[in-house]
Amino acid sequence: MARHGRLNLGNAGYSMPADAAAYQRPPFYYRNTRSISVAFETDLEAALEALPEPLALSDPATAVLSFYEYPWTTFGPYNEAILSILVEHKGRPMNYIMHIAVTTEPPMLAGREIWGFPKKLAQIEFKNDRDMICGTLERPAGIRLASAIVRPERPAANGHSAAPPPVSIRLIPSPEEKGRPSCAELIETLAEVKVIEAWTGVGSIAFAESSRLDPWNRLPVKRVIQASYMLSEMTLGFGKVIDHLE
Repeated sequence: MARHGRLNLGNAGYSMPADAAAYQRPPFYYRNTRSISVAFETDLEAALEALPEPLALSDPATAVLSFYEYPWTTFGPYNEAILSILVEHKGRPMNYIMHIAVTTEPPMLAGREIWGFPKKLAQIEFKNDRDMICGTLERPAGIRLASAIVRPERPAANGHSAAPPPVSIRLIPSPEEKGRPSCAELIETLAEVKVIEAWTGVGSIAFAESSRLDPWNRLPVKRVIQASYMLSEMTLGFGKVIDHLE
């Protein structure tokens, strides 16, 4: 006589594999994070093509290229690059995560499965060079998809203004050939960021090479609006579903 297995939701791990979870439950903790961000005006039509229908933006469209160095987190140390668009959801300012890349597996798996961040593994460098702080993204190694340079010059006014909350689309395909996606949710990420210090200055960005597999260059740079450097801490909590893609 066949006997049923004993694994159930009561004794399974938080994430897959069910008996050896790839990552733990939120919150996740970050310390001594260094980051650079360059906000730029981009083409409105190009941004709209990349934007889920429940989100809206105004003209001129603003995008942000950011690089992060995480020397200590409960995911372990890693680097990250993000291309985002400043948007609105039902009149509320938000920051839509269009592309995101990381250097290690745990934050990639958790980011995709919990919050819907479209994370991929890539080679990301974050370094100081004389009076400049530089970030580079390559995927695969040797193919330079994006880079940013910031020269911090003066403390940011009033410390640093709070960034709008991140929003992303968690898209999970159906296992059935003609089935609708199993999940198509817009998710707001709940995070608490403590700014230790913030600086503004001169910045530049470049999308050196074109890749149909990773189109980080689909938002043309019309002009740089602002460049900043920040040292911070973060507690990354759960997310919440705020809308669906029909």
